[in-house]
Amino acid sequence: MDLNLKGRTAFITGASRGIGRSIAIALAAQGVNLGLFGRDMKRCKDVSAEIQLKHPGLRIAVIEMDVADAAAIKPAVSKAIAELGSVDILVNCAGGAYRGRLADIPDHLWEEYFAVKPLGLIRMTRETMPFLKKSNQGRVIHMSGTRGREPHGVQVMSGPINLGTLSITKAMANEFGPAGITVNAICPGSTDTGRWTELVSIRAKEKNISIVEAEKELTADVPMGRVVKPEDVADLTVFLASARAGMINGCSINVDGGRSRAI
Repeated sequence: MDLNLKGRTAFITGASRGIGRSIAIALAAQGVNLGLFGRDMKRCKDVSAEIQLKHPGLRIAVIEMDVADAAAIKPAVSKAIAELGSVDILVNCAGGAYRGRLADIPDHLWEEYFAVKPLGLIRMTRETMPFLKKSNQGRVIHMSGTRGREPHGVQVMSGPINLGTLSITKAMANEFGPAGITVNAICPGSTDTGRWTELVSIRAKEKNISIVEAEKELTADVPMGRVVKPEDVADLTVFLASARAGMINGCSINVDGGRSRAI
């Protein structure tokens, strides 16, 4: 299947680890040049070196940027464009949510996390859009989360952060579809990253059980019987970025093994 991705260029925020790193690796395997945006330059450079070892012909720009810093986004995008010349795909992967109940989360943490998502991805998309409009295969892909549809009291922040991301995804799809640009969101369930390891450890300590038992409890309601791998999310990202996904627009797609109960 020809995905028509070879030679195209993708910008990825949160590219230094976890899902963002896996997306970078998966797109590189399709011949996509990369702008890797992240706060941790060492990790981003490590990802770049890993990719260039396998795909020495690709062009990769490593850009230091904190998505929460509004003033940093414009110069970071300008630097990436100067190094790579264009962009066809934007993957907004940076951001997460503080785990806790309402009474546990002070105002400054709400402000800190919302500055990254959805506000940071809005700014990143706005800054990148003039260049995406020059592409004949423009794609914007936001990482959201299943709590946007199914809020939970212990993860109260995840609900509004991810619901806001889903809402802006639909609005952007309506606005930029006429320019030939698709905008979609991916909603990963619990994913096997460093954060998942932390959550398993927290559950084990809270219930005084082993790590194996804690992980078994946390995946008990996943019909597929396992936690999501970053590569599972990356595979969908590659497809949504491809020529084959030209009429998928304004959608939010779960990658959670069927854990979510919402329709």
